Order: sequence, then C-alpha cells, then structure tokens
Amino acid sequence: MHALEVGKPYIAGRASIEPRGEYNFRGGQHELVLAFSGLDSREVEAVREDDAEFALVVSGDAIFFLYRFGDEIGWSDAPYSWHLVPADQREQPEMPANVETRALLSIVLVDADHNIVQALRAVTFSPEFTRKLHAAIRHQAGRPWNRAVYDRELREAYKRWPTTESMLRAEIARTLGGA
Repeated sequence: MHALEVGKPYIAGRASIEPRGEYNFRGGQHELVLAFSGLDSREVEAVREDDAEFALVVSGDAIFFLYRFGDEIGWSDAPYSWHLVPADQREQPEMPANVETRALLSIVLVDADHNIVQALRAVTFSPEFTRKLHAAIRHQAGRPWNRAVYDRELREAYKRWPTTESMLRAEIARTLGGA
C-alpha cells in the first residue's frame, strides 16, 4: 500500500471512487476508510477534530464496526469479515499482551467525487474494546468460510436492525477514540 497524504489521490489513477464506509483489519493494521460523495468542510472537521466513537456488534459470523464523529457524522456501520481480506494481507490480531494494551485505528477521509484524501487521523481503542474486537476477529478467522451463509447473516442483521442506531442495542463493546 502506498503512503497516503492529504490533498493526494487515495487510489492512484482514479478520478473518483465508490462512496463507502469500510472497516478493515489487514496486514496487522486497523483501518477505517470513509469515502463521502458531496463531502463538506464540517464533515472534514468532524473527522479531524470531533469525538470519534466506535462500537462493536457480532451477529453469527458477521462483525459490524460502528462509528460516529461528533454530531456531524452520525452512527454508521461497516460489516467486516476476515475471510474477505486478500489472503496475502490476512493476519489474525494478536491478543493484547496486558490489560492496558490499546490497538491503533487509522482513519482516512476521502472525497469520493474526486478521489482525494481530505483527512488522516489515528486514534486508539480502549483496552476492553481492543480485547473484544481482536477476540471477535480471531473467532471469525477460525471458523469455516461460506460466502452464502455470511451474506444471509448480513441480510438478517439488517432486517433485525434497520438502522445503525437500532444495532447499538446489541453492542458488545463501545469506546471513544483515544479514551
């Protein structure tokens, strides 16, 4: 992966990218990519400076990474599966060495309309959130993979929780970034 810089393309050679919120754990790193269409300065400021809050929901073999930034960017979710990470980037997260270990999350905000990085931020998870997220990923990685089952679990979860706010009722962990 190339080094990211504010004001530079997120993906070289592309004029735009698909809008999305995507959480990944790959190559031993936690990453949240927020690619927004019609991005405005308030959203950029929220990602750079506002409280970043994260929650974790596990439903069957589906992991949902929930996030919000201040009052400007409300709760949203990003489903995750270790099995969908390219094989050469798959690593199981290590279980924390001690009770105070905190994982680091890199956040990348991209203007999807122009494929330009608008903000970069790094925050840590609380020790408890780190332990629960790493345990969920390790559990998922150790289970047999069936894409049809995973897709069904996603559909059922979104029926059960039609909004991210409703999904919060099933959270198993929540943290402020850097807390």
